[in-house]
Amino acid sequence: MNDPGRRDRCYAVLLQSGQAEVGLKRGTITCKAPALVWLPLGETQRFSVSPGSDGYLLSVAEDLVARHCGDGSGVASGAARNGVPLRFVADTVHNVTPQQGSGNLLLLEQSFEAIRAELMQNALGASLVVGAHLQIILTMVLRLADGVMTQRTKHGPGSITFQRFLQVLELHFREHWNVADYAASLGISERRLGSAVLRATGKPPLTIIHERVLREACMRLEQSPLDVAQIAYGLGFRDPAYFSRFFKRYMGEAPGAYRRMRRALERVRDDTFAAWP
Repeated sequence: MNDPGRRDRCYAVLLQSGQAEVGLKRGTITCKAPALVWLPLGETQRFSVSPGSDGYLLSVAEDLVARHCGDGSGVASGAARNGVPLRFVADTVHNVTPQQGSGNLLLLEQSFEAIRAELMQNALGASLVVGAHLQIILTMVLRLADGVMTQRTKHGPGSITFQRFLQVLELHFREHWNVADYAASLGISERRLGSAVLRATGKPPLTIIHERVLREACMRLEQSPLDVAQIAYGLGFRDPAYFSRFFKRYMGEAPGAYRRMRRALERVRDDTFAAWP
């Protein structure tokens, strides 16, 4: 999970027997079968299971999650209760317990096994089948998780518009859409979008858009082996120099300096056996 070549991944764990421990950036999850754990991008540091445990560990590219967790048309969001976008679920750590022998657990087992079989066969349309079962897994997370609906409604008036905005933002922030583009995609005016986002966050939509780009940039600078120019291109910037100016304007330092500082901090904090001489 710490392989630099695989840090663009989300993880799903279905523990069918035994126990497991998941180390996160902040804290640890300890779970006992049956358990379903969803781990979003950049959260997972380590994963261990007790002897004799059985289950599935699914590694999913973030781009695949983005494609199948909502496209602004309501296709994916329709798989979630009360119109909650699956993207909202996929961005949060979850540790839920499907009841032993329940239909939910059976459906999860079928989906994980179907994904395993599709990846092994690599047949025509495998990515579509995997995406469909990924939607099922995330819907089961939503069904079994406590507090997801509370998180959705805590923003009060305008939360549905705000959540739809977040959903579309996840799909298009790399394309550098402006506020008018997002409003048009949602079928509302810029003024209405601005009011909904301001009520929910106290910030205008453009700030939220920039913060999402910066959050992705920071994650990639910390975890990706790519150089700064490649990261800039991957985030939709045509000019790496402009990316550097954008990043420095908000973060107070250039991307290269940010990366060096974060990696130096990681070396200082690394007190594992692997770090011993």
